[in-house]
Amino acid sequence: MRYSKVFGRTLRDKPRNADSESFQLLLRAGFVRPAAGGGFFLLPLGQRVMSRIEALTAAELSAAGAATLGLPTGNLAANSDLARSLRMHRGDVAIDYPFAGHHESTLAMIAANLTLSYRDLPLTVAAPRWATRDNPRANWGLLAAQEFPFHSSWIFGGPVEAIAAAYRRVLERLDVDAFSMESAADPASTEFAVESALAARPILACDHCGYRAPAELAASRVPAWPQNPEPGVTEAVYGPGLIQVEPLAQFLGIPVHQTTKTMLFEARGRIVAACVAGIYSVSEAKLMRVLGCRRLSLAPIEIVRDLTHSEIGYAGPVGLPDSVEVIWDLSMEHRSNFEAGANRTDHHCINLNFDRDVPRPASFVDIRESLAGERCARCDNGVLAARAAIVLGHASDLGDLYSDLVGARFLDDARNTRPLPAACAGLDLASTLAAIVEQHHDEHGIVWPAAVAPFTVHLVSLPPAEPAAEALYQQLSAAGVEILWDDRLESAGVKFGDADLIGVPVRLVLSKRTGQKVEWKPRGAGSAELLDTEEVLARLRR
Repeated sequence: MRYSKVFGRTLRDKPRNADSESFQLLLRAGFVRPAAGGGFFLLPLGQRVMSRIEALTAAELSAAGAATLGLPTGNLAANSDLARSLRMHRGDVAIDYPFAGHHESTLAMIAANLTLSYRDLPLTVAAPRWATRDNPRANWGLLAAQEFPFHSSWIFGGPVEAIAAAYRRVLERLDVDAFSMESAADPASTEFAVESALAARPILACDHCGYRAPAELAASRVPAWPQNPEPGVTEAVYGPGLIQVEPLAQFLGIPVHQTTKTMLFEARGRIVAACVAGIYSVSEAKLMRVLGCRRLSLAPIEIVRDLTHSEIGYAGPVGLPDSVEVIWDLSMEHRSNFEAGANRTDHHCINLNFDRDVPRPASFVDIRESLAGERCARCDNGVLAARAAIVLGHASDLGDLYSDLVGARFLDDARNTRPLPAACAGLDLASTLAAIVEQHHDEHGIVWPAAVAPFTVHLVSLPPAEPAAEALYQQLSAAGVEILWDDRLESAGVKFGDADLIGVPVRLVLSKRTGQKVEWKPRGAGSAELLDTEEVLARLRR
């Protein structure tokens, strides 16, 4: 392709309102342009990269046994009886849990009509589609676009890992340094993510062992706080208006970690009390896993007042009705003489001890939000650091959720009819493209991995070498080499700067200085070589 005919040009200045490195570079290099409503145009260079990502993704899913199908546009189940029945049938599931726009319910209905047996399973299908994001960030570019190409796959009667592994291979082949982590929203889901300098999803990461998790799910070791083994005298202390742990600890003359936060939640129609050391917050994501539910909410003010006989902020574990289950965090296990709310407005109990004032629970569990700087729970020497991540995709084990609703069943090897288990996975291809740029660039521009580069070589011609460049361009094109020829009447500085910005893996130069040879310079290399045309062809064939 002749660069003079490319629809799109480079930009000299740093674009305004472009917060991510990838957005800045893709704009400057002429790969994307903003569209009205928060969307983006993929210009020809960007579309060539996207086409390579799509082809590579389709090939990996095909190798994993997925047959490609075509999907209709729109949200098939948004107003259907099935979507409404799902919400009624699974009252503990958040409203947006059904992947209505992802077509799971409709595909489950199709599978229900196939009269499947165990010999037919697993059955895997995949499809590209367009998706929309509820919380787009226009200044982040393709990392958080409102509309984006998404590749989805579904497996019936097989493990979710079969398709999850395929997407991980896609990211490896694209040279994206991604990692898998638990989903805070759904315990049956795993997310594929990359670290980001943007103020994206908070995570905690261990540089020693590589452990990463959403901040609300990360596991850390509880600090060994010094404790007084001698039980103090329990009493209710009057401390009006003290519901924040820092001023309360100062008023009582105790460390903040000796205070206790007691939060009352409603889950599946019952009230539970979650107790953590005062320096922590309760992790609702962890608590939902402990309780085995998908929905959790703070108990209504009227219920809290009725159960604690006090205003909000003074709840404590002592004196709660037997109907309230108390969940104790690991941070409470080895404490003595600790503080807690007195279930009496403006009063706080001090010098509480297990076995004397509070029954020692059968077990302590992890329900707190870990803090940066705490020791990693997965290794002996690591410390958790605060980072941020961009989620590129997911893998979700749906189990029998849709099968129960639509009657999708199969015949097992004992000739018994059983619900057809399902799983789904997918990858945001726009975010993936941006993630490649985030991880592959330097101060001069993009450095595309060969697997997704828009062209194999970028030919730059300088006077008086245009006739020789025309001949080389035709020769390489005839040999099947994908080549971008900068045939513009621009200075050497402009052409070399644009070549670095666009980031094609190899730059070829023909000029008066190169004579009868061709300058070969890989993108990012410190020096160039002069080669015969035959050697250039031989290297490109290799």
